[in-house]
Amino acid sequence: MNVERGVIDAIPYAAVGSGPALVVCGGLWPVTGVAGDGYVRGALAPVRRLASQRRLVVLNRRAGLPAGLTMSDMAAEYADAIRAHLNAPVDVVGTSTGGSIAQQLAADHPDAVRRLVVLSAACRLGPFGRDLQARVAAELRSGRTRAAAGVAATAIAPGGLRAIARALGWVVGRRVIPTALAAADLAATIEAEDGFDLAACERAIQARTLIIGGAKDDFYGTDLFRETADLIPRSQLQVFPRRGHVSVTSDRRAQAMIAGFLLAPEPAEN
Repeated sequence: MNVERGVIDAIPYAAVGSGPALVVCGGLWPVTGVAGDGYVRGALAPVRRLASQRRLVVLNRRAGLPAGLTMSDMAAEYADAIRAHLNAPVDVVGTSTGGSIAQQLAADHPDAVRRLVVLSAACRLGPFGRDLQARVAAELRSGRTRAAAGVAATAIAPGGLRAIARALGWVVGRRVIPTALAAADLAATIEAEDGFDLAACERAIQARTLIIGGAKDDFYGTDLFRETADLIPRSQLQVFPRRGHVSVTSDRRAQAMIAGFLLAPEPAEN
């Protein structure tokens, strides 16, 4: 599949497929942009089956993010790009950190988002996720890239393999976070997400929303997924009991639900 790459305003993008635009906000990646095929493949995995009917546009953070960046700041940049180049409103799928960005985008800029899918994300980080990301950001701000990568690697490893994951993260840390700018951008993104809380947004999300999570998601968990659904008036929630933060994104049932939700005709308004 041919991948088109470029920049929409300041936001790097990668696009595949054809048809009406579907914006994809993938999970947190060590560096900004969409140059790496690994990030693009991972971001597209939950929606790849839609490439024959939709133009899948992966957006990822620009380089040079300032300290003190908020999720609202980031969402505003995404909204500007969508309005200028993607025939807003568009459907948006956000996974993990991308799900936080997507929620803020839908709350702050309702004219930019038609339908929303929140995958492996919730209205705010749970205690485990908030503590872990704060530790990663602190290591990055202190210049300890290897240590930051080691802490981050433990988050996605099964419990029995976390010590091995931390060691592996330490070994590859300078390869996956290659520059001081990359480290600063990653820290700025983490700090912005740590401050995100959908309940504190000025407006509720008005877009029709599908929320999908795994009951074994250490970053969020079932209670936060349910709270998210309560905060979004036109939402539906599906929690898969045996899935975790990463595994739910590759679940074929979840992918089928996403496709059905996004391809369904818009219901008539009363």
